[in-house]
Amino acid sequence: MDENQQYLFQVNLKGMISLLSEHLYSNPNTFVRELLQNGVDAITALRTMDEHHEGCIRIHLPDSKRAELIFEDNGIGLKEDEIHKFLAVIGESSKREAFEAKDYIGKFGIGLLSCFVVSNEIIVESRSALSETAVRWTGKSDGTYHISPIEEERPIGSKVILYPKDEFKYLFKADVFRKNLEYYGEALPMPIYLHYEETIHWINEAGALWLESATTKEELLAIGRKAFNTGFLDAFPISTSDGGVKGVAYILPYKTQFSGKQTHKLFLKRMFLSDDDCRLLPKWAFFIRCILNADGLDAIASREALVYNDALKGAKKEIGTTIKAYLKSIGLINHNIYQKLISTHYLHLKAIAAEDNELLQVFIDDLPFETNKGIRSFRNIRELEHTIFYTPNIDDFKQVRRIAGAQGTLIINAAYTFEEELLKKIQRLDSSLKIEQISPGSLLNSFHAIDTSLDPALADFEIRATEVLKKLNCSCSLKIFSPEDTPAIYVAPQDEINAKQPVSPSNPLTATLSAFAPKKKAIQPVLCFNADNKLVKSMIGIKDPYVFPSIVHILYVQSLLLGKYPVSDTEMNLFNEALHSLIIMGMEHFINI
Repeated sequence: MDENQQYLFQVNLKGMISLLSEHLYSNPNTFVRELLQNGVDAITALRTMDEHHEGCIRIHLPDSKRAELIFEDNGIGLKEDEIHKFLAVIGESSKREAFEAKDYIGKFGIGLLSCFVVSNEIIVESRSALSETAVRWTGKSDGTYHISPIEEERPIGSKVILYPKDEFKYLFKADVFRKNLEYYGEALPMPIYLHYEETIHWINEAGALWLESATTKEELLAIGRKAFNTGFLDAFPISTSDGGVKGVAYILPYKTQFSGKQTHKLFLKRMFLSDDDCRLLPKWAFFIRCILNADGLDAIASREALVYNDALKGAKKEIGTTIKAYLKSIGLINHNIYQKLISTHYLHLKAIAAEDNELLQVFIDDLPFETNKGIRSFRNIRELEHTIFYTPNIDDFKQVRRIAGAQGTLIINAAYTFEEELLKKIQRLDSSLKIEQISPGSLLNSFHAIDTSLDPALADFEIRATEVLKKLNCSCSLKIFSPEDTPAIYVAPQDEINAKQPVSPSNPLTATLSAFAPKKKAIQPVLCFNADNKLVKSMIGIKDPYVFPSIVHILYVQSLLLGKYPVSDTEMNLFNEALHSLIIMGMEHFINI
């Protein structure tokens, strides 16, 4: 055995064709795109020799006169040695030879193999612009091929002939094939004609108006309506130097979810590539739909997505900057669209403003916030309130909104994503504003305190109520607050661990040490009785050992329900038993719930 001897891999060509043609592409329609792509590239190559060349692609479908599909272009064509090299060597591409790859859609030289998905045989008849004779290449799915000369005179260009497999004949029907041609080729710069029976259809007659700078806003909106089957609030142009991206961005007329996937139309060198944005749009642009063409980006091998490289990253950054520039200027250009944008997409605008101070300053006054007094714009909130209060979670908001409202205090519900972050950022940007977090506990501390030592009856009430609530692991407080018709409120203990960093489950040492940390004394919830309430005033004089605890139990459960806290089966049974006891004792007039 010679250790220096080199050997070549043995390749099963039939298996390789099956692998590439049947598994590289996501659907059998791909062969339409690959044939269009090869035709366009061939015409582009000939234009490098003759800039005035009028290229076109013609497709003749199987009909009553023929069983085969004929796909022909008047591009540069292939010589016999080029056919051996480019059609028989997988991975080779004629576009790498004399011309720059950036001028062509395809680069991998394997696209023609997609035709083996729908046909067991591929025939290519071609005459090169650099040759007087034409040749015929016949490739079979078993990995064999042969070449023969064509005696009769042929025009410059190539003709691909396919014989549809029985299971894919439906793809070659006129309506299906035409739809696929339009899907892939509507934006291509050279005419595509579909011949069927006695009819000829110009597939891309409308052209790509969305790429033309002279196209009006009304025309762009009409194009968007046809492309996505929906009307839009507005449309504006997109253009980047990185990646050569150009197109139109549309503002959706309805609310969208942050996790929702939007459909786009993405073209590569004017050939349709994907209905995904292929990571060209910023993550926050969920309210945007785009029709984009990229002349300077690269496709992955299957040509169904873009390569994520520096050029794409640069284009993505420019697109994000363009969208933000539009958002910052639309209020000055069209106030009506600005208002619709705010009312429809305020959640997304808050997400963008959370990372862009300049955009925050543009939108902040008009962004809506949920408050205990309804939806208010931030302008309305800051003009009416000396101090702006907010709660960072929904449970606190539910508990304090009615009590705070009765005292004339406006509370913002900042439990939604980005909102607390936005309020803190606003505070940093404008030091004249006073924005404070409020909790049920802090609201409780703001109530008017009562010195029970000055009133023996009130002191006795507090002692007896405390004794009843002790069994419920709850403390008692007696204060004066509005509204008067609320006899008591339940205030849950505030979590003092919020300021701490969470223990990482991936750090066992930290978790172990935290287990030995001294435990903080548990803070009990508080049932705060309203000394101004008629029922509470009546309770002060009740000495009955059964009636008084029953009313305290009822007020305890009622306060849980009003504060939107969960009520356990034990607490509900306690409520029912207390109510039953009062009814039995004929004390219905004490119940004022």
